Amino acid sequence: MTQVVNSWNEWDPLEEVIVGSARGAAEMGFEPALAPYFPPGDPGRGMRGRPIPQVLIDEAERQLDGFAGVLDRLGITDRRPDPVDHNIAFSTPDWVVGGGHACACPRDLLLVIGDEIIEAPMALRSRYFEFRAYRTLLKNYFRQGARWTAAPKPLMSGELYNEHDRTAPLLTEFEPVFDAACFARFGRDIFWQPDLVSNAFGAEWLQRHLGPDFRIHRIEFRERVPTHIDTTLVPVRPGVVLVNPERPCTNGALDLFTSSGWRVVPAPPSVRTGRAPAPDVSNWISMNILMLDEYTVVVEQAETPMMDLMRSLGCEVIPCPFDRVYGFGGGFHCCSADVRRRGALVSYFPIRR
Repeated sequence: MTQVVNSWNEWDPLEEVIVGSARGAAEMGFEPALAPYFPPGDPGRGMRGRPIPQVLIDEAERQLDGFAGVLDRLGITDRRPDPVDHNIAFSTPDWVVGGGHACACPRDLLLVIGDEIIEAPMALRSRYFEFRAYRTLLKNYFRQGARWTAAPKPLMSGELYNEHDRTAPLLTEFEPVFDAACFARFGRDIFWQPDLVSNAFGAEWLQRHLGPDFRIHRIEFRERVPTHIDTTLVPVRPGVVLVNPERPCTNGALDLFTSSGWRVVPAPPSVRTGRAPAPDVSNWISMNILMLDEYTVVVEQAETPMMDLMRSLGCEVIPCPFDRVYGFGGGFHCCSADVRRRGALVSYFPIRR
């Protein structure tokens, strides 16, 4: 019997996916997790959140709809989150924020490992209630046999953040936190980049939760404000992985790829230069591609160097406009969450004791 939820990696044939939505999005107000983007004295630290102009939301939603339409025409089932108004202030006993953010990037919240969907314990206060947009979908998947887990919900009190010490990592080890997009799935091996929204406590929670059948590898890159791994280490298929040439690996973890016979391919720079789409989105969002199978990929329509590279790797390229979505947090990989890929759990690297 076909499992309704089944995804072990980033390249098996995609059969069902959740595509995000820009509806109801809000511009985040300043909070401790954003401190590296706004140094002391920056006027951005005074931002308390505000609505995003509707014209920008509509432009992004049209491109998200177009992306979903491309998948649908290829026979891939696409699901969408429930509409949520993020322009509402909320609080816990520990903090207050002026509103939420968006539901454009389900990849940040939902980590699918096999038949299990894990709700990530994200470190941004503004994203605390983002899970509400996906509850209808998750309940339905659960009723059809999927496993559904919510990682421990973080308090996000001041003890979690090194907001004023710019020489230390932003996050302490006060409690486990991570975004799902901090991890890249390679079957039994999962690569984790410590960044502004994940800590070692979070990676250890996930390792212990998944158990000994999986190996989480810590991989570090030279990057000033890293957030997520999917514009730095991007798997194409078994034996081929893209890396960001401006962010060299600093802890030797890429040696596992080269010693295992993988081809490590530098990605080309984006055609876009100058100001990035958002504080947390660099122009390397051009690397944020979506593999539909080992030889089919969706790439932003303006990114001809990336399309040329993927064709040189033997891939059929599907261009799709997506630049209006970037300001809402991500590209094709960020704005989708695999639900079902046709494949099984495989080890692509030798076991090391």
